[in-house]
Amino acid sequence: APAPAAAADPAEQCKKDVLQFERAIGTVRQLQGNQAAADLKEKLLPATTEGYCDLSRYLNDKKLLR
Repeated sequence: APAPAAAADPAEQCKKDVLQFERAIGTVRQLQGNQAAADLKEKLLPATTEGYCDLSRYLNDKKLLR
């Protein structure tokens, strides 16, 4: 039997978190332009992260996701 949804692959949840952040950056890009979006992303994110889960953990720790 397939695993229940609550036991979803952690890597998939990490990817969903990162995509949620990217959608928010996309909204900024549409409203304020590419440079504003790039500046915001640079300001909010660390210089180095390794993979979706590292970035997801950072976004959650800094409360950058709803």
